[in-house]
Amino acid sequence: MTKLLTGAASPDHAFWIARSVARVLGLDLSGALADGRLTPQGYAMLVARCENCRLADDCQLWLAQQTGTPGAPIEGCANAEDFAALAR
Repeated sequence: MTKLLTGAASPDHAFWIARSVARVLGLDLSGALADGRLTPQGYAMLVARCENCRLADDCQLWLAQQTGTPGAPIEGCANAEDFAALAR
């Protein structure tokens, strides 16, 4: 069961969480920026959502448990729709 936390990640920490979740999902955010599938503003929004997410600690635990390529991020991920769109 996922616990809801009240803490949020720092901006730097949120950047690495967003990037790590994308990598685990098989997404290349730098490549998406380069080919225009992701705008700099869109990237900033991904990071901002992680920064304000109450699941940041749970997300880090989820990241640590991944050994393959899961089909989706942690349940309740604020960026799930954007990650799914980038995967198409």
